Amino acid sequence: MASPINFSGAASGLDTNLIIDALLSVKQQKVSALKSKVSTLNLKRSSLDDLKGVLNSLKDKADKLGQNVLGKRSTQVSDSDIFTATADSNAQVGDYSIVVNNLAQQSTATVGGKVAAASEIIGAGTLTIDTDGGNSYSVTLTDPNSTLADLRQAITDQHGAALNANVIEVTPGQFQLAVTSKTAGANQNIAVSSNYSGFSTSANFAASGVTNTQIGEDADITVDGINIKRTSNKIDDVISGVTLQLKQESAVTQSLSVAVNNDDVVKGLQEFADAYNSALDKINELSGIGGRFSGDSSLRNIKSELQKIATRFVSNVDQINQREGGETGFTALSQIGFKTDQKTGKLSIDTTVLKDALTDHFDEVVNLFGGGSKSSNANISVLTSPITPFSGAVSLDTINDTATIGGQTYNLTRNGNILSFGSDT
Repeated sequence: MASPINFSGAASGLDTNLIIDALLSVKQQKVSALKSKVSTLNLKRSSLDDLKGVLNSLKDKADKLGQNVLGKRSTQVSDSDIFTATADSNAQVGDYSIVVNNLAQQSTATVGGKVAAASEIIGAGTLTIDTDGGNSYSVTLTDPNSTLADLRQAITDQHGAALNANVIEVTPGQFQLAVTSKTAGANQNIAVSSNYSGFSTSANFAASGVTNTQIGEDADITVDGINIKRTSNKIDDVISGVTLQLKQESAVTQSLSVAVNNDDVVKGLQEFADAYNSALDKINELSGIGGRFSGDSSLRNIKSELQKIATRFVSNVDQINQREGGETGFTALSQIGFKTDQKTGKLSIDTTVLKDALTDHFDEVVNLFGGGSKSSNANISVLTSPITPFSGAVSLDTINDTATIGGQTYNLTRNGNILSFGSDT
């Protein structure tokens, strides 16, 4: 059997096996170093994901301060059987007296007399439904074998957006066509001029004309002594930011209270402070001695930006938060109960101070978080959602319905006595 060949030291006297092992060892060290570097980078990436998570949580809590915390309004009515109310962030806190004098209702009319079945032939003819508001809806059937059901279907097909048409069994074995305006209000009342011609095949149908059985009426309410009429029982353009849903007429004056739930606001601000502290903890963990980003300037910059929140001074807030007599209101979070720990930089809240601030000067608290505005004209009230994305003077042109801010002009959108503008208008 042949012996294994060994080239160690052959011809040169060198130990090639030792050299190869040494070279492999060097390569292995480089591979190990690269693996270690990859592992470190993966750990850093994981840490950055954790940091991103707490910063996103902080952003989420900050975003919710607008509509869900500072912008949240509660409503209370004296009798929810008469009407209900909801309020958005533009609603002005206060009390209102409301009387529901009349509910809006749709108009209904019967067309023709009672017949034995919806399939009864009424013949050819033309039906015209007029409204007191000046609208007119006509339907013509040319087939002499047209039925009552055909007339109903023609109304639905041609004027379904404005009218509901149904064949109703009034009494057993007696059917009649009923037409109802889809929109409530006096203008949609079916007028006495409504009529039809033809449809003489059925003597029973031809025995009656178009008869208004329910008058179309406007909703009629009195708010703080002012009489108001609308075409719907859902009214959202009388009290700014408040939607009323009328349910029942009553001569008794009802009360509506629009308020802020201070406990909800305190809870929301505490959640914001907790998220801030969590973000600060994570940054300190990663950038401190022994941290995976120790000495990294990027995290120091993030921390610096975060700490500005605790001492933030909103642009122009000293002008916006002016009280009667020229006294300046709140200009810093520290004035409403926010405290910064001198050692850790963490935020805490004195809830007693905060609740007092909310009770006495709620609008000033909103202004501290960037939601403030002030009108130079006593006849103009400014309604903005908290955390408004711009600051500066706004010039209004109510003749041409435009607003100018920072040299840029926006078109105004009218809703009753409310003018709105922004990036989405």
